[in-house]
Amino acid sequence: MENNLQTTETKFYIDKKFEIRPVLNLNTKLFLEKTYDFKKLKELKKDANFVFLITGWATHTSALMQIKNPIDNFIKQDIIEMLGGFWSNLSFEELVKAFEMERFGVFENKTEHFQLFDCNYISQILKKYQNWARTKKTELNISNKIEIQQPKITEQEKKQIMENAIHNKYFEFLETNDISEPYAYIFKELVEIGIIKMATKETPKLSIYYDNKIKEAKEQLIKELEATKEPDKYRRKELKNILDAIITNTENLDAKSKIENRAKKLVLIDFFNKKKELKFEKII
Repeated sequence: MENNLQTTETKFYIDKKFEIRPVLNLNTKLFLEKTYDFKKLKELKKDANFVFLITGWATHTSALMQIKNPIDNFIKQDIIEMLGGFWSNLSFEELVKAFEMERFGVFENKTEHFQLFDCNYISQILKKYQNWARTKKTELNISNKIEIQQPKITEQEKKQIMENAIHNKYFEFLETNDISEPYAYIFKELVEIGIIKMATKETPKLSIYYDNKIKEAKEQLIKELEATKEPDKYRRKELKNILDAIITNTENLDAKSKIENRAKKLVLIDFFNKKKELKFEKII
């Protein structure tokens, strides 16, 4: 079964790489001009074969980078989610190009992989590619003419998009009794328009409420992190550092971010619950 899966991954990746090879061989100016026409990863991930494409790419690229350690399945999933999310504005062509440039020594400095092909390593290469592409586009006076001609989104349209996002998140809660990520931007918007109130010196009850939410967030995260069975040694150490920081109240940016993010979720759940009890069909 595993061999069949690897064959499937290999096939989709090899077929795609063969398809884009002529583009990868273009000179710098022509390649960068073409980047505006490439289908982005956020579009490719709608295809059912996106998982095979990325896992095939990860397996082959890891080998080409002379990384001997196999990629754990959890790490593969993390890579898929990252490339379909944070780096989704890049194209598959740019993804392959970036790592070819790293292998061929085009970038000023090589990035040490420490025998680990993971999100951190991939992101470092893609950041170098992004900086290189931005610099070269400026030097060669390359811009997206179609993008420039497109009308800008109006403030009313932005408002409607955000309202739809808030309603969708509320409808999700009504169906599942939970809120999936991302949700921080929903919390931020509801605070900015005054629907969710933040604590001040003049609102001691709210201060107590938010303090309790922080405490509850810590308790939830401690339980989850203690129960996490992370197979990757690097990631396991990272999670342990976060767990220790939460337990001991030690300064740790990752821990702080996780606590604040979880507290926002808990506040949103309380807020949505109140609206649900009052049988609100919409929030705004």
